[in-house]
Amino acid sequence: MNDIRQGHELTPEGIETRRLRIRRFLPSDIDDLLAVVSHPSVAAETPNIPHDSEGLAEYVDQQNRLALFEPHACVDFAIERKSDQRVIGLVTVVSNGNRQGEIGWGIGIDYRSHGFATEAAQGLISYLFDAHNYHRIFAGTIYTNTASWAVMERLGMRKEAHFIKAHPPTMPEGPWIDTVRYAVLAEDWVDGRRIEKQGVPTS
Repeated sequence: MNDIRQGHELTPEGIETRRLRIRRFLPSDIDDLLAVVSHPSVAAETPNIPHDSEGLAEYVDQQNRLALFEPHACVDFAIERKSDQRVIGLVTVVSNGNRQGEIGWGIGIDYRSHGFATEAAQGLISYLFDAHNYHRIFAGTIYTNTASWAVMERLGMRKEAHFIKAHPPTMPEGPWIDTVRYAVLAEDWVDGRRIEKQGVPTS
């Protein structure tokens, strides 16, 4: 399939949405990527990503050697703002190899509150369902990350679980943190959002 619903056209450069392009990383992305992942709010959620230019160059090379949606690998993609070709964040897919996958996202501190995370996630979910025949996509976060699970709710993802004190403390002697998980099925995804079926609430 060569196109994506709701305007998410698949091009040789990546997944196109109205304002964004989701694509593989380029060596020229290092400075933009460093600005994104260096912020504590992103760094805390991306412990696998280096926070220095040399380490990021190696990380980009490693990422580009991974197969597209390689099972059980954490495959990251750049979120590029088309208006100025700046990398403003990243999205992640971890596939289980059985038509299911976990997604995540991180947006640079200077680019938040503009709907970029929701738009990027919409494009990625549509692409996974339409072009790669995924059955189920899920996402999770710590309960205190209200902005992230708010994106999941704006997408219409169904809240499947709330885990009590499931995440280790983020600081010494700090409390254990609750986590939440949301998901969406391909059969429920229409026009970039999960639809409500009769008798099935959206949240």
